[in-house]
Amino acid sequence: MRIPDTIKDFINTQGIFVVGTVSGTTIANVSPRIFFKVEENVIYWLDFFKHKSYKNFQINSWVTVAVFNKDDLEGYQLRGNVRFITDEPIRTEIKESIIKNILQKNSSPKIKSLSEKESTVIQFEPSVCYSLNPEQYSDLSIGSDIDSTFFYNN
Repeated sequence: MRIPDTIKDFINTQGIFVVGTVSGTTIANVSPRIFFKVEENVIYWLDFFKHKSYKNFQINSWVTVAVFNKDDLEGYQLRGNVRFITDEPIRTEIKESIIKNILQKNSSPKIKSLSEKESTVIQFEPSVCYSLNPEQYSDLSIGSDIDSTFFYNN
């Protein structure tokens, strides 16, 4: 699915999104991401910790990404699959690009320290997108590569 420019811009403007995963025991986990890069069909992010989300990715590649603006009550939810990028030099190029971009926007010591840690590059390929705006129908997709009933029947 092509990520609409308005949604790409919205994600970049917010500077943070949350990733929802589910483990093999169906326990949900959400975690914020600030080290990311949005492209036309994918979102890349760095995973520094290899904790719950990372383990869930290995069990169940379906994830939800949500981004929102609490002041304007506007947001989006994207659902799709993740995979680990391990091929070199692609992995290193993506990682360095993400780190360079975040350090230009945020020079805090915590961000700098985190950027120096080893990380895994995750690729998220959305298949469907929904609005999180309260005045819109949130169960109707605004972009999809799949039948919107897929998630309710599986």
